[in-house]
Amino acid sequence: MQQVRTVYHLMVPLALALLTPFTAGRAYGQGTALPPIKVDLPPPPNFNIQNAPEKYPTGEMSIYGVRKHMSQYLDKDVQVKAYLLEIYECPAEQRKCNDELAAKTKKEKKKEKKKEMKASKGGAPSKASAAAAPAMTGGCRPCDQPHFFLGDTPTTKLDHGLLVADYPLKDWNTGKAKPLVAKAGEQYVVTGTFAINSIGGFAASDGLIIHKKFQDASGKIIAEGNAVLPPDAQDIKLEGRPAEKVGGARIDAEKADGKGKKL
Repeated sequence: MQQVRTVYHLMVPLALALLTPFTAGRAYGQGTALPPIKVDLPPPPNFNIQNAPEKYPTGEMSIYGVRKHMSQYLDKDVQVKAYLLEIYECPAEQRKCNDELAAKTKKEKKKEKKKEMKASKGGAPSKASAAAAPAMTGGCRPCDQPHFFLGDTPTTKLDHGLLVADYPLKDWNTGKAKPLVAKAGEQYVVTGTFAINSIGGFAASDGLIIHKKFQDASGKIIAEGNAVLPPDAQDIKLEGRPAEKVGGARIDAEKADGKGKKL
């Protein structure tokens, strides 16, 4: 009996001794004894950071606000307060190429017209012959339609900015060329139709503005109206406000009333 107890007491410590290395090995394999590995990765970009209130106390929407409520404002006139980021300018070389091509096209058309006049013995060229005049082609990339970008902050990236399209390039009173003059980094108020597509061919899935009025912080009008819409369609219809005529519609209305005001 004494011998059995001795064998038993010898077997238990031996079994524990055999198990101990495997247990320790498993703990080490799980990494409990290794120092943590630090991975230094840049933070993921956040394109939904709110940099402005949805609506300013003076009543204008921010870009953040009008995009957040896109379903409410889409295809409606809105008034947005934001910072001017950039006014598009056609690159000088590209503009020169297009100007030279246009001049060449005009010259060739005059030559064709003279030939037709001689062929018809001084008579006016027929519509068919005029249509048959060769169309000039060249390797020039056309300049983009006039547009500019706004942002809720002066440092907003252009690809996150709000595109404003179809602003007029001529003075409504004189008909002369009138370039848009505004300073990047300053805050302005733009009124126009919030849409996905502009009349002139721009498209933006997060919305753009079809221009109707551009004002500085003091309320001074820098540009008004739309370069594409006909005069009788030049009006602003903001929710809760009476319709306001701009551009050609405003001038025609003032002429009819005998006011003849000028900006």
